[in-house]
Amino acid sequence: MSINLVSQSLDLDLDTTDQVQKRKGKSKKKERESQNAADLTYTNRQGVRKELRKVERKQKKISAEKRKRRKLKSGIEKYQEENGQDFTEINVEALKRITDLGKVSSDISEKILYKHPCRLSRDVKQRQKEEEESLFTEEDFQKFEREYKPNPR
Repeated sequence: MSINLVSQSLDLDLDTTDQVQKRKGKSKKKERESQNAADLTYTNRQGVRKELRKVERKQKKISAEKRKRRKLKSGIEKYQEENGQDFTEINVEALKRITDLGKVSSDISEKILYKHPCRLSRDVKQRQKEEEESLFTEEDFQKFEREYKPNPR
C-alpha cells in the first residue's frame, strides 16, 4: 500500500472519531437535562438537600421556558396542515341539500305534535272552523221551501 492511501484512511478515521465525540458531548448534555434531580447532585455529605433543591428549581425553570417557546396549535390548524384543502363550501352545500330533503309540511308536523303523548293541553292550538260557504243563496232556499213543502191547510 502506498503512503497516500494509509494517510487518507487515518484522516478519515480521525474525522469519524471526532464526529462521534461531538455527538456524544451533545447527548450527555441532553441526558443531564432529562435525568432526575437526585442523579445530578453531588455525593458530598453536606449540602445534598440544598443542591437537590437548586437543581430541581433549575429544571422547573427550563421546562417552563420550553413550554412558553412551544407554539400550541388547535385541531383545526393541524388538520389544515395535513390536508391543505378547504371543504367548507362543499359541506355547506351538502347541509343545504339535507335540509331540503328533510322538510315536513306544517299540517303533518301539527298532527304529529298533537298526537304526542307528552304534550300539554295549553300548547295545542284549537283550529277555528271556518264557516262553509254554500253554493245556494237564501232566495234559493226559500224557493225550495215553497216548492217541496206542502201547503198548510
